[in-house]
Amino acid sequence: MAEETSQTLAPVTLPLLGSLLLTGAVAYLFCTLPARPSLTWLSLLGSAFLYVLLAATVHALAVWVICRVFREHIEIPFRPLILGFWMAPAWLPLLVLLIKEHSIWVAFVPPLISIFAALFLMRWKSSVEKQAAAPDSGTPSLFQLREPASLLRSVLPAALTSIALEAGAIALLLGYSLWAGGLFALCAVLLLWALPIKSRTEEAARRTQVSRRSLITGSLLVFLLTGVALIPFLRPSPLTEGLKRWIRIPQVEALTSLPKINAKSQTYGGYSGFILILPPKSREKIVPPAPVSRTSFSSVRAEPTIIPFDGAYWYFKAPDHRPRANARVVHGEPTKVNIHSTDLQALKMEAHQYLGNPIELSCCRVLRLAIQNADDRAGEISIEVLLTHTAGKGSFTQSLGTLVVPSSEGKHITLGRPPVDEALNFPIPPSAHGREFDEITVAIKPSWERMLAGAHIAVQHFELVP
Repeated sequence: MAEETSQTLAPVTLPLLGSLLLTGAVAYLFCTLPARPSLTWLSLLGSAFLYVLLAATVHALAVWVICRVFREHIEIPFRPLILGFWMAPAWLPLLVLLIKEHSIWVAFVPPLISIFAALFLMRWKSSVEKQAAAPDSGTPSLFQLREPASLLRSVLPAALTSIALEAGAIALLLGYSLWAGGLFALCAVLLLWALPIKSRTEEAARRTQVSRRSLITGSLLVFLLTGVALIPFLRPSPLTEGLKRWIRIPQVEALTSLPKINAKSQTYGGYSGFILILPPKSREKIVPPAPVSRTSFSSVRAEPTIIPFDGAYWYFKAPDHRPRANARVVHGEPTKVNIHSTDLQALKMEAHQYLGNPIELSCCRVLRLAIQNADDRAGEISIEVLLTHTAGKGSFTQSLGTLVVPSSEGKHITLGRPPVDEALNFPIPPSAHGREFDEITVAIKPSWERMLAGAHIAVQHFELVP
């Protein structure tokens, strides 16, 4: 019986596995996440459509190539195979995006892939067995005896299903989302394999139409969920912030000060990163100064434009370029929190200010950064300012250089000294004129002997000096 089953499923199992492996590899390479929240609703839907279209193209190509290479063993036309198990690899772009976001929802995608793959294999097996039994269907038979299933065969699937379900739940609670997804997938396959699947009836035409309708509906659902996975990277707005909170499920706590916090580089046993949000501030519309004119002295007498800092502080580790989707979100001040790394990996700290409307770089000669240094530990602290244009096709990042915080240069800094207010001037190079920026990033870089802890430095405001 096992040999008959393997022979029945062998012609379709190879294209199915080949499609899943190749589509998954291509999706992992090309389904990428934006570096920062810069997507519009149109670009989000376009990205989701391209990712699903890429999966469909690779799936069709993989099945066609495997059927051509193994045509002596696979005598089945490749078109029914492409449509038959398309819904299994269709979920791979969504799975890849959730894995890269380190989202807990990744645990629920592998069961969907396994369910559609198992359903296709079971229906194929049932259909082939019915065709093989068709010649003997007209032979009259007074008695028809079936060998009863053994006790082990009846009890084992139920026991394995229960074990897989409980183990998956435990893995999910411990933070192993991908392992939990694999166990849930095993549970789903065992349940399906224990259920009887009816073979195709004589109403083949009507059932074919239903399957096509289901194929279109399923593809549309995959497209929509793939777009949902990209919502955390939409441009900031009240609507998108509410959607992000619902999707990412951050743990938000109103804290004015925190004790020592461990930020581990892995998601289990600690936090992958932190996002520190300041108390709410009233925001006024930013009116940048007029562009600098080399033939007029009016810009010299113009007052600088002050931009109060009301953004967020990021704490993360390499190789990440930003906090992960499961990073802990807290409220507080950077001068009052102690965020430490529990291993030997350096802790990166950045302050991000989103401006909303773009500002021309030709509006000013210098960007003056006002900070407060409340750190009384020994070791220099350097600060780099980066201006970024995130919207549209002309996105770019302009570094204004790196400066050392003067109050951190002392060799003998007294413990418990009061906070020091300082201002750092970052000249804007003339080569950057003609471009725009809508985000200011302040990268805080402590020296090597103190790179395991976040610096107690707060960004006060920015000044655009004409």
